[in-house]
Amino acid sequence: MIKLLLTLIISSFSFFIVTAQNFVTLHEDCNYSGKQAELYVGNYRYYQMKIGNDELSSLQIPPNLKVIIYEHDNFKGKSKTLYSNVACLPDGWNNNVSSLKVQERYNTGNNGYVTFYKDCYKKGYFKTLNPGVYSGAKLGLLRENISSFSIHGNLLIRAYLNSSFTNGKSYIFIADQNCLSDLYNDKIKSIKIEVRSNNNYYNQQNNGIPYMSGDYASFYSSCSFKGNSLHLKPGTYTGSQLGILKYRISSLKVPSNLRVRAYKNKTTPSGQYYSITNDISCLNSILNDKIGALVIEYRNNTGVNTLSSINERVKIFVDTDYKGQYVTLLPGSYSSMTQIGFPDNALSSLILPEGFRVVLYEEENFGGQSYTINRSKTRFYFSGWNDKTSSIKVYRE
Repeated sequence: MIKLLLTLIISSFSFFIVTAQNFVTLHEDCNYSGKQAELYVGNYRYYQMKIGNDELSSLQIPPNLKVIIYEHDNFKGKSKTLYSNVACLPDGWNNNVSSLKVQERYNTGNNGYVTFYKDCYKKGYFKTLNPGVYSGAKLGLLRENISSFSIHGNLLIRAYLNSSFTNGKSYIFIADQNCLSDLYNDKIKSIKIEVRSNNNYYNQQNNGIPYMSGDYASFYSSCSFKGNSLHLKPGTYTGSQLGILKYRISSLKVPSNLRVRAYKNKTTPSGQYYSITNDISCLNSILNDKIGALVIEYRNNTGVNTLSSINERVKIFVDTDYKGQYVTLLPGSYSSMTQIGFPDNALSSLILPEGFRVVLYEEENFGGQSYTINRSKTRFYFSGWNDKTSSIKVYRE
């Protein structure tokens, strides 16, 4: 009996270790020996692999991850995808890897899943959850310990800060979070994960009770009606009431019976304002991330300072700060960079006119990981997307 109990304890402990691990271990020699390095989800060139160029001989890969190894630096040459531990790489690969990618590998149902992490930038202990209701007890070690998460599929998250039983006021997330702000970091006590639809957006000022269609305006932290959101009924909202969206509004939806007064660089609704009476998929530089207070009212006259989109093309550059070789792109899908006269894995900055968005892909034909950009951007080092793009889609809203 004692031996059986000990076996069960060891088995349970082993399962916990595998579940909690979200990194791969590289080894310089076969049989998991020699110099080693732990790598989290991301892309690694030869100088980032920590064990040296052409030195990889064995790998330990947890079941939730996969590794793509490349013969040459910058993810070029022949490649091979690995899904489990490799005690010794075969001839042709042993001591012949110059770059690699570590990626998540989960398939937990047709409706998608969300992976929550204890630390920022998707590191540390993690748990993957399907759509459902999760009390504080079900979150376990992640109760008041969530710092980042990734959403896979058409899902939204309702986060509850004041309840371990998913009741009361909640906050909606519909996009990945690399590092939650102080308002939410290590403060989420329970969650709901739902499949997104037109009927499940609730006004967060009213404890989750939905308003009738057309009686609220929706505000989003990212262009194209994405990112964190608030859905507000007619009323006056100061900067403190906007919370996470204070100076973070990039797009909005306004029904035909309402008007929004947007106050630029102010946290109280006074003085000059911009009147908006229609949906805007990406605010221009006048208001983008500059709205600090709002008034939402029923329409009885026309507004002023109507915003409209300008310019026609996206411009991409090989160097940071919008320098070096560049090409201009009309809306469309481009399955490789060479077809548009642009080097592969070389994009470092881009200019987006108002109303445009682009989706970058790490592999040709829109394969691999993707990254959506809704405004002009340079210096991709922090996001890990510098010199990484192999195909691109351009949209105009």
